[in-house]
Amino acid sequence: MRLLSIGDNCIDDYVEIGLRFPGGNALNVAVYANRINGVEADYIGVLGNDRSGDFILNQMEAEGLSTKYVLRLRGKTAVTSILIRNGERVFASYDEGVQKDAILPKRILKEAMNYDVIHFTVWGFGRDIIPVIKKKSGIILSCDFSSEYLNPALDAMPSLDYSFFSGSKLLERGENPENMLMKLKGSTPGVVVITLGKHGSIASDGEKLYRGQAIKVDVIDTLGAGDAFIAGFLSSAVSGDPIEESLRRGHLLAASACNRLGAWGEAWRYRLSQG
Repeated sequence: MRLLSIGDNCIDDYVEIGLRFPGGNALNVAVYANRINGVEADYIGVLGNDRSGDFILNQMEAEGLSTKYVLRLRGKTAVTSILIRNGERVFASYDEGVQKDAILPKRILKEAMNYDVIHFTVWGFGRDIIPVIKKKSGIILSCDFSSEYLNPALDAMPSLDYSFFSGSKLLERGENPENMLMKLKGSTPGVVVITLGKHGSIASDGEKLYRGQAIKVDVIDTLGAGDAFIAGFLSSAVSGDPIEESLRRGHLLAASACNRLGAWGEAWRYRLSQG
């Protein structure tokens, strides 16, 4: 199975302890998917020409992930400032860097047609080619919308086979995730999945409501767990497994991502006084 992930990347900066890791939703999915037996994953994204960009490239290569589609632009690589509270990551700030207003080169569209599944994210570029790919091929298309339930990016849902959402904020507001799931399902012929952290996940294919069970784990850091879930789910679903099994595979991979600090890669240590 060949999977292509298009979209964001960043430096995850744990500002209170002076550690930085490579990250970003789309890049994380590519990394986790590439670790799965039988899956070959690639990533398309934009990095700055700074030390942070060099670091991410180095970490991708260490993971065995190709950097052939990574674009380097003059400027800063995106940085997310992160705090950890009771094992849960809290995003303090985000500097989009060179990803802001970046445009996916048209030449890449031809290369993208060689994949079995293409995954996009609500952050970063590339979503404008979703309808084009849908018309030209039978490639399975997926997108992670995070907790963006009103974002204009949802206009792509009619062309998607899989739409992923985070339901953590719904639970915080006391809303019923099932109601939101049914509402979202009305926008796409594909499968919609909402992850709910320790409460598992729910999914709908329009005929049935499915529930996934979260796996108990001693959590060090939940950063990257949602991206690991997507990688596990997609690799299972695209290979022909039923939704129940794909949810289980997603939760297995998500649990394994929670037992370390940072989503993946080595830590870039720096002195807090120097930044």
